[in-house]
Amino acid sequence: MKIKLLNITLALLLCLSLVSCKGNDGKDENESTKPTTTPSPDTEVASYGGTLLPESEDRGMSYIDSFIFIGESTTYHMKSRGVLSGGSDTKQIWSPKEGTMTLDLSADKIKIVYPDTGEELTFAEAAARKRPRYVIMTFGLNGAVQNIKRGEEYFKICYKKLINSIKNASPETKIILESAFPVAENMDMSAYSVSQKTLNEYIDTINTWTYSLAECEGLRYLDTAEILKDEKGNLRQEYQSGDGYHLTKEAYEKILFYIRTHGYS
Repeated sequence: MKIKLLNITLALLLCLSLVSCKGNDGKDENESTKPTTTPSPDTEVASYGGTLLPESEDRGMSYIDSFIFIGESTTYHMKSRGVLSGGSDTKQIWSPKEGTMTLDLSADKIKIVYPDTGEELTFAEAAARKRPRYVIMTFGLNGAVQNIKRGEEYFKICYKKLINSIKNASPETKIILESAFPVAENMDMSAYSVSQKTLNEYIDTINTWTYSLAECEGLRYLDTAEILKDEKGNLRQEYQSGDGYHLTKEAYEKILFYIRTHGYS
């Protein structure tokens, strides 16, 4: 009887070891069970281990006021659209003085203009001072073509460096990873080596990587991209501000309402 119990215990331990996010070779052990597209918020949250933020009651503008926003120029442009408290003088967006950044291996070393004082600080230094309740990060468009070439592991390593720098500086801060936004059909693609359709496919792929990273790191994922897409998966024309990828005030208001009604609990 003792031998049988020992065998059962060993079998259970083996099963548990096989369901970890990564195997020894750095590849997904459970690749076939991962979502192939960005999960819908209508999906049962339990099926994704609580990673995907589901629909909730409206948490109101006070909930939005507790966020710090980090990302590319599509995040920074929330200032000029005046959709956050403080309008164009909001202190909720952390960005370099250029108003944009690319997620790469130096992301945790980048200096931002700390809105409270105007000093240039790293994200970690800013987090240690501010101790924000929530941080939401949105990356995926800048460097999308290169990131697809470099692969999933490279993208995740870059993202994790930034995430860990903030977590170590402010352990109580809750971090949400947000899906990157699609681009519209009228976007000028002369600076890209791919078509507009392919770029949106790349962004969708990077969003699945971002979801997977959130899942493995015990973070939350917010799929705001879904409310911005038309039936072809492009950014809706009425939500682009003229260049095909920067957003209108209406688009940002929809995003903020989505965040309010998919609250972190």
